[in-house]
Amino acid sequence: MNLGGSDIFYLRSVIIMLRNEVQEKTALSRKAIEYYEEKGLIHPKKLDNGYRDYSCEDVEVLEKISLLRNLGLSISEIALYLDSKEETLASVLRRKEHELDICEKRKNILKLIVKGESMDLINEELAIIQAQENIYDKLVRIFPGYFGQMIFSSYKIFLNDSLAKDQEAAFNEYIKFLDSLPNFELSNEEKDYIETVSSSFDMKTLDDVSKGKLVAIENIKTWLEENKDYIEAYEEYKNSEDYQNTLMKSVQDKFKKFMQENNYYEKAIPLIRKFSKSYDAYYEKLLKANEEYLKFNK
Repeated sequence: MNLGGSDIFYLRSVIIMLRNEVQEKTALSRKAIEYYEEKGLIHPKKLDNGYRDYSCEDVEVLEKISLLRNLGLSISEIALYLDSKEETLASVLRRKEHELDICEKRKNILKLIVKGESMDLINEELAIIQAQENIYDKLVRIFPGYFGQMIFSSYKIFLNDSLAKDQEAAFNEYIKFLDSLPNFELSNEEKDYIETVSSSFDMKTLDDVSKGKLVAIENIKTWLEENKDYIEAYEEYKNSEDYQNTLMKSVQDKFKKFMQENNYYEKAIPLIRKFSKSYDAYYEKLLKANEEYLKFNK
């Protein structure tokens, strides 16, 4: 059957799916749909009248997002899943199973303490947990407080695995290096500021930020182009007088100077790459991404 111009126009008008229809199909709020579009998870066409034309593929993606959000996955985890499918979900499943297993073991030890069991038995059970701890939990247990958090939070996403036997030497050397560092001195005002900021960001938020970096670095050229306006605004803010006079700037400058004076990047980064395979892979991509970023800012 041959279609004339008017027939094609009619079919096109039928195919158009507007947001209220999508809301009805997915049971998502308008704000949620707009947010997922903003995050680049769906790509509806923009019509001349300002409306969005959602495809069947957009609806399928939104239904998957809704399901995974109900299961507790973050936006960044979902973005990675939409790119790599089962591999990401399998990784999330392994991590959640590990977390549940550790929580159950900790609960059992608390029961032993309540019952007044011997310390030998309690320490024996505790040793099993410590052997199964992921690397991040080991580090924050060994280095409690804001200093440890300032260092480890940026690596957290790469430290979710347990320490393997062949990684122990590098890990222990890293611990020894950190323990040999002088105290990181801050004013009381700066310490209070860090405490306030830390209380505003939970670990899930930090995870989302880190996973966002992973998504960006997978296709840095596209990310740079899509976020050009944001990058320019951010660079302008960093050079502004308002930012230069903030406590954030003061703390960041002191911390950077502290790390440089103690050769952290030269000594610690190679060790982290040895006991975290995922960080090692990320670091390789980071070097290439940095080259692209420098070209982008020329």
